Amino acid sequence: MITRREFFKLGGLSLVVVATPKGFDVVKASELKRHSPRLWINLSEDNYLTVFVNKSEMGQGVYTGIAQLVADELDFPWERVRARPAPAGKAYVDPYMGSQLTGGSTSIRHMFGIMRSAGAAMRDMLLQTASQLWRVPKNRLKAELGYVIDTKSGRRVPYGKLSSSAMKLPVPLYPKLKEPEEFRYIGKSLPRIDLEDKVNGSARFGLDHFFEGQIYAVIERPPFGGRVVSYDSSKTRKVKGVTHVFRVGKGVAVCGESPTAVLEGRKKLRVKYSRSSVGSTEDLKEHYLGLLKRRGFVARKDGDPKEAYEKSGKKIELTYLLPYLYHACMEPMSCTVKLDREGCTIYVPTQSQTSVLRHARRITGLPESRIRVITTYLGGGFGRKSNSEFVAEALKIAKKAERPVKLFYTREDDVQSGWFRPMCSALLRGSVDESGMPDSLYFKIAVPAVFEWAVGKERRGVDRAAVSGVANTFYEIPNLRVEFVKSKVKVPVWFWRSVGHTHNAYIMETFIDQLAHLGGRDPVELRLELLGMHMRAQGVIEKVAEASGWHRGPKEGQALGLAYHYSFGTHVAQVAEVSLVGGKVNVHRVVCAVDLGPLVVNPDLVVQQMESGIIMGLSAFLYEGVRFKDGFAVNNNYDTYPILKMEETPEIEVHIVRSEGEMGGIGEPGLPPIAPAVANALFRITGKPVTELPYYGL
Repeated sequence: MITRREFFKLGGLSLVVVATPKGFDVVKASELKRHSPRLWINLSEDNYLTVFVNKSEMGQGVYTGIAQLVADELDFPWERVRARPAPAGKAYVDPYMGSQLTGGSTSIRHMFGIMRSAGAAMRDMLLQTASQLWRVPKNRLKAELGYVIDTKSGRRVPYGKLSSSAMKLPVPLYPKLKEPEEFRYIGKSLPRIDLEDKVNGSARFGLDHFFEGQIYAVIERPPFGGRVVSYDSSKTRKVKGVTHVFRVGKGVAVCGESPTAVLEGRKKLRVKYSRSSVGSTEDLKEHYLGLLKRRGFVARKDGDPKEAYEKSGKKIELTYLLPYLYHACMEPMSCTVKLDREGCTIYVPTQSQTSVLRHARRITGLPESRIRVITTYLGGGFGRKSNSEFVAEALKIAKKAERPVKLFYTREDDVQSGWFRPMCSALLRGSVDESGMPDSLYFKIAVPAVFEWAVGKERRGVDRAAVSGVANTFYEIPNLRVEFVKSKVKVPVWFWRSVGHTHNAYIMETFIDQLAHLGGRDPVELRLELLGMHMRAQGVIEKVAEASGWHRGPKEGQALGLAYHYSFGTHVAQVAEVSLVGGKVNVHRVVCAVDLGPLVVNPDLVVQQMESGIIMGLSAFLYEGVRFKDGFAVNNNYDTYPILKMEETPEIEVHIVRSEGEMGGIGEPGLPPIAPAVANALFRITGKPVTELPYYGL
């Protein structure tokens, strides 16, 4: 949270976005009557623009994208624009979400109109101020690159010189936004606003913050499906520098004066656990496959797929098994907390400030006005850092130890904390008619309910994440049934980049290729026909087929694989060029076509997110999956949980397709299609469908 002292130091013109029942309003910071200062954009007297971003920067470029919206409407020089994390609080919630959260590929599309309006309002106020100062009509003035200019006399003044006077004017209710042809920055690949800090080393992440007198803490955790029965800390307490040992959350915290002390102390801790209900990897496979024998909740039912399947002369049945996936953020969880008479200060790499505040209020008993949450840069998030269990642990430790504390997870701790992408199994049956077109599809998936874990209580019925991308598929198959069977395994699951789309796209798109093969149809032509009513979906498939040379065929010794998926408002199709030599998969090139609507704020950010999603999805396909023994994750560092290496990364070519429609998201949609695209290419080489992941096995 910005302090009152920092607020008054800023000076100049400060505007605030205020959520209302009808959406949002833009008002002057000075008009807010509550005690805590709030502001979203500030124009200083020395002509610098500061944008306070309510979304977390975790490598996706959100600071750049949101600042770009304001700077364009204000018509301000990009080199004088700065972005800072917004404080945590109700004033900074995403009005379309009702919470301060970065997720669901929503940041730019939710804040697009809001931040443009704030920039436009500031521009209008500066023009009005100059009009009054110079006693000339406002329509004779223009705002351009940080100056108000009199188009008749040529007189010009920096925005900053007008900022204090502009604060005296009312904020326009409906400021005029620029037309697309007037955009200076929107639609252009501006350099990232956080680039310099990350290159020169001044960017500060979660572990980079310290309080005077702080101690360090680590937590020894029980197996999944088990609990701590008792512990002996006598040897731990003898380690030099260890200050406290006590239970916290699910485990036992070891606190001390240095990281070395707490890690050495934890090694000497003797903990007795209850028997795990989770068991081994093989136990989990048996459990998930067994769930497919149960009747599921129906998520969608069109026609009579059972009758069509039984009558068909051409049909296929496949069973799929996909593993738990670790988020593998470059930066493991950490949280630094100071709790004293003045209040509570938290430095944390979080995707969910609202959740952090909720934990802080509950654990400390303090009002929100005495809780300060500073969102650091995130060294990766992928959904994992929207879970705030690690923050609650840090708060409890600081409260009990009565000292500032830095809780940190080692890589092994990070894996053992859980909150994985769910494991799942699926049973698919499908048939084709005499023309080779699919006429029935039965899709049953057994998977934990992610939203149930998120809210912390059991729900009956279909979990929407479990069937996302399938229950709402655009494929026009006359007889379609989608069922969901819930797994209650005590391995905590969470939102993993693209959530349910990550497993459902794989299962659906590889099965569509199986149906194409069964009916003797080309995978591109079949999809275009199945998507006959969806021009945007057809557009990305046509583009990727053209750009990849699909109809020319693959290079010698290679095969092409295609996949399409719609998620988070965005259509994506990908073609992978693949070879298989001596059992080793080589992905040489990936061509990607993406349609996120008529307007792209920063094309480079779109390309970067497509590349990132492709690399992450390919890594998961080839290598990733959590293994278990007696309820513990046993492959808990990169030596046993391998990820894709730089030399294995394919050439990636991204094509942005423009179309009419609503703006889509970009952080996640690039991931789901890559694994099925590669699997479909491998099927063309081997003739065998890939139904269990990772490809190289657990």
